[in-house]
Amino acid sequence: MIGIFGGAFDPPHSEHIRIAREVAAAYHLDRVIFVPSGVSPHKSLETPFALRVRMLRAAIGEEPFAIDEIEGTLSERAYSYRVLPMLKEKYGEIAFLIGGDSLLAFDSWRNPEDVAKICPLIVVPRADESLDELRAKAAEVRVKYGADVRLCETVRGEAVSSSCVRARVSLGMPVPEISDEVLAVIRDADLYGEYREMAERVRGYLPEKRWRHTCGVVLAGLRINERVGIDKGKVIVSCLLHDCMKYEDRVNEGVPADVVGTKILHAFNGAEEARLAFGVTDPEVLDAIRYHTTGRAGMTPLDKLVYTADMVEEETRDFEGVEELRAAAYRDLDEGFRLCFLACYEQLKEGGKPIYHLTIDCFDDMFGGK
Repeated sequence: MIGIFGGAFDPPHSEHIRIAREVAAAYHLDRVIFVPSGVSPHKSLETPFALRVRMLRAAIGEEPFAIDEIEGTLSERAYSYRVLPMLKEKYGEIAFLIGGDSLLAFDSWRNPEDVAKICPLIVVPRADESLDELRAKAAEVRVKYGADVRLCETVRGEAVSSSCVRARVSLGMPVPEISDEVLAVIRDADLYGEYREMAERVRGYLPEKRWRHTCGVVLAGLRINERVGIDKGKVIVSCLLHDCMKYEDRVNEGVPADVVGTKILHAFNGAEEARLAFGVTDPEVLDAIRYHTTGRAGMTPLDKLVYTADMVEEETRDFEGVEELRAAAYRDLDEGFRLCFLACYEQLKEGGKPIYHLTIDCFDDMFGGK
């Protein structure tokens, strides 16, 4: 049996290779064939197909895997129900490797009943996914569609995000998730540099530890966003600029007088700096920067994301209880934000200092003033 491993592979990382290797061993597959996405029904892919294939070849190296470029030849959207029959005709007996999230969303696939008839589905759970939930969904899909679903409980995918890998490259951070060979392709083709200039400018505003914190906020924001779906550009820019004025003495026009001289000045000042110096015009992004320390009534998803990522990022945050807050944030943004905000609010109350009116408004909005 041949394992079909589809994906954007933008870029391919160590988890892709490990999963292919371990699933092949667990199910005695003759071979695993990587099938990079062409015109994807789920993602807008900016990296050209040929470059993703080139990176994938570099990632595979001497591993006993192959690449099928069939999707690069298709002009229409490469739905699984269209592509899998072509691969089955080409290779014979096949199995389709999918993630736990794909199984949970199986009902939303295009023509899932057709997919179920083509080949077995080998499901690889992520480390943060519930096996009980996946077992229940696998049983449901078997009954509803007659699918041959094989839940691979001996192999778990770690939480490696391609979005975070791309951000690490753009921010100039170490990228342990990809091989040196893949990184060489990325550098040769100058990939993932969309935010490089902005990152270099922001880094000039900050001491090293605060820059590390900022990078951590970007990565945490992207990871939280995997379950939210906010525009990634808004997430990156908001998180990247959120502390840009943390260590600057000058105060921009437009900053409220009642925050000057306080610890929350940098958030309001940072929003104005983002507008004046970095050319940010998106009001959602500016507000997410502006309210990332105080909160406000009617917090938007982007507001909540930046506030929460600021508190739970993994590069510098190591206070007692952060692991629980982080797990909640990665699981559900609303729950994570509520817990983070409440922890901050209680700390402010215990400190006995005046609490800014927007923070009180935020508390009242969420908890009814109780």
